[in-house]
Amino acid sequence: MSTPAANGQFSLSGQAMNGAVAALNGMALNNPTVGAVADESTNAAATAHSGWDTAGALRAALAEWHEQVAELTARLNQNSAAMEQTTLNYHSTNFSIADAMNGK
Repeated sequence: MSTPAANGQFSLSGQAMNGAVAALNGMALNNPTVGAVADESTNAAATAHSGWDTAGALRAALAEWHEQVAELTARLNQNSAAMEQTTLNYHSTNFSIADAMNGK
């Protein structure tokens, strides 16, 4: 049972909420792969500039890039978990209110 909604104005789409969780999960899972896209070309450029300060700077920039990707992945995972908990809380509250309205 679910709470009644006046013309759908006060209800949330469970499908949309689950879709948001799935989207965040997908981004978190794909992020490390997408973040690694620059590895080969950056390493090739660093090798080509061996002996120059540029090579070290390229490698340092790549290391920083990977740290940022890891931090973003962690944030996406946190957001996904929070969205999943929000979805569960919404459904639980919705059903509790419906039960109270029906005298259960």
